[in-house]
Amino acid sequence: MLLVNSLRQSLGIILGAGLLLISPQGLAAEVDSASPTLAKASGEVPIVKSAGLRPNLRVPWSRLVNVNDPFEGNFLAVFNRHSLRDAQSRRVISLWNSNSVRVLVTSARQNCNSSGWGFWGSTCWGVTGTAATVERVFVRISDRIFELTGENGKFAVTPELATALTATSEKELTIRLLLQNGETIDSRVDKKTVAVWPTIYQAGDTPSAVSFDTDDSLKGN
Repeated sequence: MLLVNSLRQSLGIILGAGLLLISPQGLAAEVDSASPTLAKASGEVPIVKSAGLRPNLRVPWSRLVNVNDPFEGNFLAVFNRHSLRDAQSRRVISLWNSNSVRVLVTSARQNCNSSGWGFWGSTCWGVTGTAATVERVFVRISDRIFELTGENGKFAVTPELATALTATSEKELTIRLLLQNGETIDSRVDKKTVAVWPTIYQAGDTPSAVSFDTDDSLKGN
């Protein structure tokens, strides 16, 4: 009988400890202790180490980033890309910051060497990225068209354009590019990019950042 009572008491102690471990108060305490870490993480912005554009660029697209360029300094920006889905597999990539817009038209071509008849006689060993120079940029916002001035693919953002980009209610915007060879291309700016513009053009405080390395891989594009 004494043995039975002793076992009951031991079992009661174990069950009581278990209830304490899974009590709602205990769970709430763990969530509260994690909240500061989550709040800090939610305010972090990726760092991109160059403002340069190139074929096969891999960056966080249509997302606020902190560009830390060795020549141009540190600033908030957003990268945008749009696939034209043409025979040349071209893309329009751009970088928007408070002072300027960079634009580049890129294409990807597979390198093949024909050593026989038809497809089966060809050997392909990689992809080459090429770029076309943009000479003029036009941005359409509602019923207004802004012509951006600049050269070598870099164009100035005027205070008037910055105000319009901040205030626009459109989800997507159309831009027109005039290339060096005379070709005209119409491209789109993604709605997620448009949503970031108010943060950039209202000159908000620079958030904390986490590093993000760029590379030339096609992976992720």
